[in-house]
Amino acid sequence: MNLSKAQYLLAIFLGPGLASANAQPNEIDEQRNNPFSFEVSAGAEYDSNVSVDAIDVNTAADDYAAVLDAKIGFDSEISENTEFKLGYSFSQSLHGEFTNFDIQSHFASADVSRDFGGFDLGTAYRIAYSRLGGAGFLTLQQVSPYASTFLTKKIFLRAAYTYTDKNFENRIDRDSTVHAGGADIYYFVNGVRTFFVTGYKYESEDALDSQFDFDSHHFKIRFSQRFLIGQRSAKLKIGWRYEVRDYSSITPSIGILRDDDRHRFQAELEIPITDRIFGSLEYEYSDYSSNLPSADYNQNLAGVRLGARF
Repeated sequence: MNLSKAQYLLAIFLGPGLASANAQPNEIDEQRNNPFSFEVSAGAEYDSNVSVDAIDVNTAADDYAAVLDAKIGFDSEISENTEFKLGYSFSQSLHGEFTNFDIQSHFASADVSRDFGGFDLGTAYRIAYSRLGGAGFLTLQQVSPYASTFLTKKIFLRAAYTYTDKNFENRIDRDSTVHAGGADIYYFVNGVRTFFVTGYKYESEDALDSQFDFDSHHFKIRFSQRFLIGQRSAKLKIGWRYEVRDYSSITPSIGILRDDDRHRFQAELEIPITDRIFGSLEYEYSDYSSNLPSADYNQNLAGVRLGARF
């Protein structure tokens, strides 16, 4: 793997704390030689419509929440061209009023990939467990083989297939298996300082209760810009996602086939305070359109965080 490719891949997949836009070759080598990374952040969020879209529930009321996130990663080459990654992350939200919507999540992953010169092949395994309102909610497992390559010096392609197994506690009618396939294209305008990402994914979900079976098409576009504040690199990300769902069976509560369109706009500004400490501002607007009333709503989510990377 040549140096420029390593820098691009670090910037794409490992985040701004691990691959600075202004990193020099010796700095990148040092990042890769240190296999461990750690990040923690805490802050507050405002949610205009407290909801859980996985089970089509929304309150139509707003609330504030305290949020905490932490993650640890391990990344090492196990042979000359083979890389192995492990990761674990934890998140917790604590609402002021809607405490039954507090979400705690645990996420672990393992990833092995091999560089074949012109392209990379790899497989990732992920497992997630979440609690809702202090009670067990969802266990999710995924297996995802993928391939990636630089089509040109400025265009990077990543394609993946993902199999997902979902198990809900006390909601077994929503237990499902999901097959998904798609690809993302990265276009680097100015190295890792400025780039665009566009992507498409097709997904087919088969639930225990057929009213929750659907096929969906996902589209996304994201813009990422790094810029200097003093001697440190800040980062701005702006993105839009669109999902259209086609349900295959009648939803009993409305007596017809369900039809969903989901738009989501996201923006995030990360500002360095010291070499390790950063602050971030986040905003997300969701517009969910559905003929099922509980899944038809708008939502504004805004947050501020303070964090550290090591």
